[in-house]
Amino acid sequence: MKRVLSRFRDDESGAVAALYAIALFGLVGIAGVGWDYGRLMAMDSELQNAADQAALAAATQLDGRSGAITRAQSTATTYLANATSDFVNVTRLANDGEGRPITDLTLTFYDGYDSATDTPGSVTTQDDEARVVQVTVNGREAFYALTPVVGLISSGQIVADAFAGLESSACNVPPLMFCAPSGNNNFPTDADIGSALDLREHPQGSTDFAPGNFDLLQIEYDNIAQNNQNRTLGLNSDFLGCSGETITTRPGSRTPETNAINTRFDIYANPLSCENDGDFCPAQLVRSNYVREVRVQGNNQGNNAVTCASATSYNVIPASSVPSDITVPNQAFPLDSCQSLGLAGCLSFGDGVWPVDQYMQNVHGVTSASAPGLDGNNDGQITRYEVYQWELADSSRRLSRELGRVATGNGNNRRTTLYCTHPTPSSPPLIPSATQKDRRIVTVASVDCTDQGGRFAINTIRWVDLFLLGPVTGSTGSAELKAEIIGPARRADGGSGFQTFGRNKPVLLR
Repeated sequence: MKRVLSRFRDDESGAVAALYAIALFGLVGIAGVGWDYGRLMAMDSELQNAADQAALAAATQLDGRSGAITRAQSTATTYLANATSDFVNVTRLANDGEGRPITDLTLTFYDGYDSATDTPGSVTTQDDEARVVQVTVNGREAFYALTPVVGLISSGQIVADAFAGLESSACNVPPLMFCAPSGNNNFPTDADIGSALDLREHPQGSTDFAPGNFDLLQIEYDNIAQNNQNRTLGLNSDFLGCSGETITTRPGSRTPETNAINTRFDIYANPLSCENDGDFCPAQLVRSNYVREVRVQGNNQGNNAVTCASATSYNVIPASSVPSDITVPNQAFPLDSCQSLGLAGCLSFGDGVWPVDQYMQNVHGVTSASAPGLDGNNDGQITRYEVYQWELADSSRRLSRELGRVATGNGNNRRTTLYCTHPTPSSPPLIPSATQKDRRIVTVASVDCTDQGGRFAINTIRWVDLFLLGPVTGSTGSAELKAEIIGPARRADGGSGFQTFGRNKPVLLR
């Protein structure tokens, strides 16, 4: 017996099993802590994703317009934080009895964000100041499942927050806008193509913008020389680059921009001139209600030595400045007939019906039906832009012709003044290409101006290509811009302009 007990005492074959049994409790505890920590991290990700999505959704509404904050709050909560919504964010790991939907959000709005210090600006409740939104997902809790003290230890209140703002940019567009018809948030539609716009400059002292007003935009282009920053309407817009700031209207002096856009019609004011890169250069066809005043000095040149077609030096003057005994037919593309008649509801925005045959007789001596190749493709109504393209197709349709002459003096003191039409420019015209639009085409923002005045962040309905009917006329503060709607803005190569000219996208800031 003693020998048996001694062998049992000295036998160590079961030592590992005993140690494992003792250590099992610790191993289970460590595994439980690891599992619960993983659950904690996953729940944090769930809540953070919910905060990110809600912040991005709310930021899309921060356009500076009335009701922006209310719309931002509704967008975040109605779809992403509503238990009955198909798009509600959920947590699968919180077991605090609050349910799976993540519905408890707090939204705070700020007037800006300093990316250098990673801090928001001042809290604001004003729609026109709100530029950044902070979304906080209020605390959710997970009770530990596998820790040794089951159910007695929890994660505590886990919260998540995100900051987002609306990044607006304008690319390769001149800083020009017009106010769309009141209540029309789709202007222009396909039905508006070919309609004339008779746009009036927004008066500086006016409180609110009205439909049909046009104005400048505050767009900062990094690649534009400082001396051209206030003359961007005469630059090659397809090379302007992008501005990533919130776009606002630009109150202030407009004369330099008016002079710049008129260079497209070969009308120049000091110090502007056509440059080698095409900036401030005219279109190929600049016919308008301006005429050439050609002065021939000296008897040795005779009355017929210089003609309208051969003259290389002349002044460009308004048709109204021509002597009254010289008949000047209307050379400019006219507005729509209802606008010319002043019909109610057809002042700034026409209906596309214009006296095409009257224009063709005045300028070309033919009717539209007898003009070879001028068929039109806009529901049978020939647009002004189609006539312009027809004129460009044949150089003989762009010749200057004499309207009249005035002779004074005799001998070497003799001076003859010729008054001529002005279809082709004297400066080298900019030829359209796959990267540059015709100079008579400008890409303009169609803007909802409802209840807006002074400087405001624009809400762009769409970017639209306009065909300029003539230079800007009138004095600063009461200028007039006449154009025809070509359609939604397209690239110079004819491709879609989607995400090319204007972009509004929400971005996470933190």
